[in-house]
Amino acid sequence: MARLPRARARRRQRQVNTVGGRAKAHCVKVTPEQELQLVARAARANVSVSRLLVEAALSEAGSSVGASRDVADRLAGIERLLANVANNVNQIAVVANSSGTVEHEALAANMALLRRLRDRVDIALDGWSTAA
Repeated sequence: MARLPRARARRRQRQVNTVGGRAKAHCVKVTPEQELQLVARAARANVSVSRLLVEAALSEAGSSVGASRDVADRLAGIERLLANVANNVNQIAVVANSSGTVEHEALAANMALLRRLRDRVDIALDGWSTAA
């Protein structure tokens, strides 16, 4: 099965085309230092500088451009890890049901992974609340 590209890599950097195009343009003058900061922030958010400025200006107060995307990417990664843990637990259960013994080391390792995932979910959700 072919692997899907990461969500961030699949995102389009430019805005979606609109019927009739965009009739208005705005010119913003910045210092060279500000330009470097804008380019760096746009690169981190994987968007163009124009899109960064529009999203920042039109976003709700307190939300940062790209923060919601970052949180969504983290949650998608956590979801993949949870699916892996569920598969591992299922395999442990199959062995336990067929042999009557439990692989305590594997079970302990999976429980430790579940605790780390819980902590990652908490961190991601904290990031979501600060992005919103």
